[in-house]
Amino acid sequence: MTTSRDHTFHWTHPPFDEDGPILAGLTLAVAQKAVELLGDQWGAAAGPAGRTGHLRNACRDVFTIGVCEAGAVFLRNDVLGDAMHLPQVDAYSSPDRIAEAVADHIGDLY
Repeated sequence: MTTSRDHTFHWTHPPFDEDGPILAGLTLAVAQKAVELLGDQWGAAAGPAGRTGHLRNACRDVFTIGVCEAGAVFLRNDVLGDAMHLPQVDAYSSPDRIAEAVADHIGDLY
């Protein structure tokens, strides 16, 4: 598992292709789709300028979903500070696939 000590996890610039930013503005959609998979004890919110998505559970644990400067999608437990790159997804993956990865791996950050 990658931790915040191993990587910055700050989005210094959004990944781009010929059509513009990849995943920019879609992180809220990813968070909302993850809530559908995780259950009604979870909520979703957009981060600053739509560059991150946030999940919060009934215990008020907050998780951030974002894309690092290398284009990898990360998930961070903001309460504990633990973070990981989600396997088998990146900034070019569909929001549905990223949401599935979030739901599959959020338990790894407790």
